[in-house]
Order: sequence, then C-alpha cells, then structure tokens
Amino acid sequence: MLNALEKAYDVNKERKKLLESYVRLIKKSQESLNLIGRSTISNIWERHIIDSIQILNYLPKEKKNSFLLDVGTGAGLPGIVLAIMGRHDVILCEKSPKKSYFLKKVRKELSLNYTVHNRRIEDIIIKNVFIIVSRAYASISKLILSNMHLISKETILVIHKGKKYMEEIKDAKKIFFFSYKKFKSITSNESVILKIENVEKR
Repeated sequence: MLNALEKAYDVNKERKKLLESYVRLIKKSQESLNLIGRSTISNIWERHIIDSIQILNYLPKEKKNSFLLDVGTGAGLPGIVLAIMGRHDVILCEKSPKKSYFLKKVRKELSLNYTVHNRRIEDIIIKNVFIIVSRAYASISKLILSNMHLISKETILVIHKGKKYMEEIKDAKKIFFFSYKKFKSITSNESVILKIENVEKR
C-alpha cells in the first residue's frame, strides 16, 4: 500500500528509508515500552504509518513561528511521521518518561527536527499552537478541554476518530461551539479524519 501512495504523498527514497528505520525502532522497543497495540504490530505500516501520513492532505501549510502539537503522541504517531514527511513545526507531547526517552532517541538516530515535551498537556504552555493532532488521546470533549489553554481562534484540530465520532461530536457541542469537516479514512472503513475549527466555549 505504501508503494501506491509514494507519488500521492511524495514519499521519496530518503523519506521511505527514514520511515523504515522508524518502524524498526518501534518494533525494537515494543516489548519494553508497549508503544503500539500488540495486535497491530504485524500490520504496522497500514495501521500506523499510512494512517498518519494520510492527514497531510488536511493540514494547513506551516506558518512562521507557529507550531503543530501532537497530543498524547505515544510512539510518535502521527508527529514523527509528519516530521519525516517534511514538517518542521512539530512538537510532541507525551507524559510517559520512558516513551519520551524513546521519542528523543528516534530524533537523534534519524536526525529529525521536532521538539519533545515530557509533561501532561494541561501543564504545557506554548504560544502560537496553530494545529493540534491526535490519534488515540481521548474523546473530542476531553481533547478540547485539556488543550483549551492552548487553543486560539486560529487553532485547527485534525484528529483520527472511530465509528462513534458522531456521538463524540454531539457531546462536545454541549460544551463548545465549533465547526468541523469529516473525511473518510483510507485505512479503515469505520474511521474518519475530523478537521475542527473555530473552537469556543459555550
């Protein structure tokens, strides 16, 4: 499947090599760190790498002095994949010290450009958060609540969601005003990518 996406997502030889190295590092540390679900290891490219790459279609271009924040990044998904694919504005947030060490190890071994914050998202203070991404952090309500101190009128959230996404949207709209667009995931018939904008408390 990656070969079919090489042209669509500009996965050149250098980026493909970096992605392959990243996958090897995940597999090497999986047993000790439990970076991804055990059942997904055999299908890691589709379930995690391609699943992360696909959001490139929905991300705004980088802005000077603004940042893309990956909340609850875990193994670095999707943030590290986005950095490999050429983004230079990536900040990874991970509260686990061991997983944060892994993220820094990947950065060093693959010579990548991103920042790692080993803190709870509620304790992080960053100005100019332009984009928030998240794959498996929490419900939409909890994601917005825990990041509200970082969200401005310009902030856009691009998040992976499963088949219960409409329930989460309805719950979140009880607390917040926001607009959203839905895009079908290319890796799962039951999943979607949500692009949420104009977030305000009710």
